[in-house]
Amino acid sequence: MKKEVIAKFCDQAGINDWMLHRLNRKTYNNYIRVINYHEIYLKDKRQFESHLRFYSENFSNCNYKTFEAFLRAEYSFMYKPGIMLTFDDGFKDNYENAAPLLEKYGFTGYFMVSSGLIGKKKYMSVDELMDLKKKGHVIGCHTHSHHRMSNTDSQDILNKEITKSKEILQGMIHDEVNIFCWCFGDKGSYVNSAYKTIVKSGYKYAFMTDSYPIYQRCNPMHIQRTNIQTYWDMSTVKFQLCGFMDWWFMKKRKTDEAITT
Repeated sequence: MKKEVIAKFCDQAGINDWMLHRLNRKTYNNYIRVINYHEIYLKDKRQFESHLRFYSENFSNCNYKTFEAFLRAEYSFMYKPGIMLTFDDGFKDNYENAAPLLEKYGFTGYFMVSSGLIGKKKYMSVDELMDLKKKGHVIGCHTHSHHRMSNTDSQDILNKEITKSKEILQGMIHDEVNIFCWCFGDKGSYVNSAYKTIVKSGYKYAFMTDSYPIYQRCNPMHIQRTNIQTYWDMSTVKFQLCGFMDWWFMKKRKTDEAITT
């Protein structure tokens, strides 16, 4: 609640827009902002659509091919920064409520699913995942059981949650799964043993939650995301994207990236 009050004040004072403009000017618009959502409830669908309208006016969709080319410095954003919209956990409402709106506004969705939850109540089915892939969306791995990593995890647990889940997902969607998405992301949930298993398992990219824009030739195992809640009004959305949260997460980001290197 405190954040929303501050965000509204900053928006009324023009600070959110000024900082976003400053970030874009400083970087010549050449960055990607990666956002993470979770459930997209039917009651919040209209508010979520207002987010998408804002993104479509101020950012460029970044599909998977563009994402890879950008990281290799073979593609640059010129007029508007790139944006990637990710959805954690594999909830069925991502398919029912989010996907149609993404397609309406021309956005690629990145759906991070836990292989052990597929087909269960409230979660997407294999057929729904296949339909998303057919429509150009991307499927990533979010562990097998939505597992929070810990220094106490045995290698057997890590193999199940990281390696085996990749194999299960690939078998389900008949395609490579190159993205691993950490669960939770709070203090202590990024651990070096899990990072080593992610690398060994053949993932090309690892998504985190310590809020920072993605630049060319950045570490592909440190793809930072900025959290957005579906019900937030636009003042809070802009507050999250304009650079405040990048500064707020600076210390934690450096610690987590040091652990996962």
